[in-house]
Amino acid sequence: MAEITIEWDRNRLVVAQGRVGSTGVDLSLLKVLERADDAGDTLSVVQGLQELFPGKSDRRKLQAAVVFPRQLVTVHRIQLPQVPDTEIPELLRLQATMKLTVPVDSVCMDFTPLPIQPGAATRDVLLVTVPVEQLAVVRRTLNDSGLELTEARVSAYCIAQALEHAGLLRSDTETDGVDIVAVMRRDFLELTFLQGRTVLFSHSGSSWASEDTIERTLRAELSRARMAAAETLGNQKIRRVLLIGAPEITRQVSDQLTTRFDGAALERIDPVTTLISGTLPPEQQAADAVTVAGAMISGPQSRIPIVDFITPRKSPEKRDLRRIRILGGLLATVLLFAGVYTYRSNRMAALSKKLAAVESENADMREELEAGARDLEFSGRISNWVDRDLEWLDEFARLRKLMPPTNRMFVDNFSMAAIPQNGVGVIRFEAWAKAESDINELTRSLRDAGYGVKPFDTDLRPSAVSQEYQVRVQLEIVLPDPKLATDTTS
Repeated sequence: MAEITIEWDRNRLVVAQGRVGSTGVDLSLLKVLERADDAGDTLSVVQGLQELFPGKSDRRKLQAAVVFPRQLVTVHRIQLPQVPDTEIPELLRLQATMKLTVPVDSVCMDFTPLPIQPGAATRDVLLVTVPVEQLAVVRRTLNDSGLELTEARVSAYCIAQALEHAGLLRSDTETDGVDIVAVMRRDFLELTFLQGRTVLFSHSGSSWASEDTIERTLRAELSRARMAAAETLGNQKIRRVLLIGAPEITRQVSDQLTTRFDGAALERIDPVTTLISGTLPPEQQAADAVTVAGAMISGPQSRIPIVDFITPRKSPEKRDLRRIRILGGLLATVLLFAGVYTYRSNRMAALSKKLAAVESENADMREELEAGARDLEFSGRISNWVDRDLEWLDEFARLRKLMPPTNRMFVDNFSMAAIPQNGVGVIRFEAWAKAESDINELTRSLRDAGYGVKPFDTDLRPSAVSQEYQVRVQLEIVLPDPKLATDTTS
């Protein structure tokens, strides 16, 4: 278990030490280290950590666990076939290459399986990623400070762990709604959607400007989070809204807040009396220590699945069965040659009978085909369709060359179909762009390349993947008819 826990934010670090008790975490150290505006300049952070933990030898470095807040990670809900847990890591990596807007090798990833729905043909997992460069900066900074990085956690799961340790979460068998946990911090709000002890969704938003705007700010962020969650979770009934923060902050939120959120119960939680103990610095808010306290509680005995980028979930190593396969192959070869003569004779006789039956059936079919002109016409259409030999992978490769880069637009939810009358292929997909001009440029390129683009409407709505992609559109395009293209060329 790590001896130091650090919440690593963009502009500051929350450093903590303590021990886990029966009623919460007893903090012996809680210190905030401000970071420079330049994220790559970590000299001030190194100096601050060396002042807190001086005189450590290189042979024995203190172990440190880092917690990334929601704004430094990305979360995706991925749907997979019904496969065992041991096969999820390999299958999830393949799915991530299509779901992520950045190369898979540029991020560190871990996941947590979500509960399997009875009778469902698929299962869902929550994929969490952080840039490789971000983790490298953390590791390098801690190493320069004389510390060893042993864990890299995510705040949403640490918050759930702190609540579970305090007995504030419902049982996993209660699936009639979700709980929304709001950590009320002065620099940002973090909202976590829980169903029992399972983390379903996480959202980070801006904090309030003054005390009289606390409720209005919280209501706005709850609405944004619920809309974003509905895109992946569907409409979920909100059962409870739990506010974690100092009493002078949470009392600014009235019970009328939840009337717009299914009439959910509103619970106010004071971290000092419920989650943590110890003497806090006067300038330090107790809500800032919730995530680091949850990270200290996490362990093998925890009932909350954790995300750790240092030791992510992996498929078990497969046994080397090559020798057994070779011996089995030799045995099968011997048996095959022993019975090949008898099998060949019997097989040839059976195939001769089948050939005669097929030739007789084929003759009958030819007579029926020649019996009517309409049947011949349909046969010609079928032949044209078969001759076209539509290759969807080739079509996707040509379509990809016409699309703008993913830093301007990404697509999702592909579906393909073919029109039986003329064999023309149709592709439908959902596109998210940073500007409407990107959509117009794409449709112009498609029409110039011979694709048919059906009329569409754009929708201004932020994507759940990234707030930068503001424009959403459903596109349906018709593939160019190869016969028309051949006639035009000739």
